Amino acid sequence: MEKIIISAILLISSVIANQANAATYDVIGVFVEPVTVIGHTTFTGTFNWDAATETISGLQGSQNVTMYDPSQFPDLNLNYQLAQNVDGNIVTASVFLQNSTDVFMYGGYTKGDAYKYGISFDPNIDGGIANQNAYFSFAFDKTTMEGIVDKMVYGDCTAGGLMGVACMTGHSATDVGYTGTMAAYPSSLSITEVSAVPVPAAAWLFGGALVGLFQANRRKNILQVV
Repeated sequence: MEKIIISAILLISSVIANQANAATYDVIGVFVEPVTVIGHTTFTGTFNWDAATETISGLQGSQNVTMYDPSQFPDLNLNYQLAQNVDGNIVTASVFLQNSTDVFMYGGYTKGDAYKYGISFDPNIDGGIANQNAYFSFAFDKTTMEGIVDKMVYGDCTAGGLMGVACMTGHSATDVGYTGTMAAYPSSLSITEVSAVPVPAAAWLFGGALVGLFQANRRKNILQVV
């Protein structure tokens, strides 16, 4: 009995320790749009970062459509975190409007591409059906949690983008070699810790109950010996 209780306590302690390595962050990325009427493309979202496992989870947020007034095309809700990569100290993650990483022609979301997936003028490419996808990609240094502005990218291939066959895009000329389709480039990237991910109350209660059982069992054994 005593061994079982000790093992359970160690398990709970491990869960609590792992939870302590996770935290929630706000992320705000801004792209300057020199050619559009509205001004800037902004992504505002949140994500969880687990330093122990080097894993991002729960990345989601909203991104505005800069070609038109918000009353015509509301913000895009990007809720599908489908890509993550850790290369040395640099962590990169991408979130999509559709449950698909196919954004541009021939599939995928390669930085610098501009024609949308399923372009209508060639039905033999990507099935000839546009999926109206959009995405936001950002990177940060895992040792400092500072965002890397030049690595930030977005693509908007929805009806509120450039319409037709091209997409609204934004990326750094330093990283890609040229700016986005409307000369858009990343301006700022803010990553701010909101809070540590809380340990579930049930874990604390269960752990406390196990400690109580262990102490009661120990007292019982001492009394029996006496």
